[in-house]
Amino acid sequence: MNNKLSNIKDFFEHIIDIIQWDDIIAFDNHPFAYKLIDELYKSNTKISVISYSTDIMRYVSKYTDFNIIIPNGLVDSASHVIIGESVLETFSKYQIRFYFVSAPFMNENTLYQTVPAIAEIQNTIKNCTQCVLLMNRPDLINTDLTDSYIEIGDF
Repeated sequence: MNNKLSNIKDFFEHIIDIIQWDDIIAFDNHPFAYKLIDELYKSNTKISVISYSTDIMRYVSKYTDFNIIIPNGLVDSASHVIIGESVLETFSKYQIRFYFVSAPFMNENTLYQTVPAIAEIQNTIKNCTQCVLLMNRPDLINTDLTDSYIEIGDF
């Protein structure tokens, strides 16, 4: 177990090292994202953050001096996300270097989402990002059940 934690820590430090000044980084809302944001701030790496998560944007604005790219759209206050066609257009305009994605479900090597609006946003971000990194361990689903899930990409 200790070796696995060392590998995760090494990978985390490697990511911090390769993120460069002025990179545009997209984040889904996940505890790993907050840790990464904190470490980037501590390392004095000035990035631009883009997210559809109002929680991520609030955290970045409160605890860092990073640039924040706020997508146009409708705030769904119950879900703490910005949704709508304008959100897709905003993400499409940028060359995002890293996208730290959180996917709730997985089948074999494919990631799935159950919320259509979020799946659409995640697919848009994925398509305009150089490198997509999964932040969580998704729950496994049965192949027979994939009709009620929306594919967001391969792992």
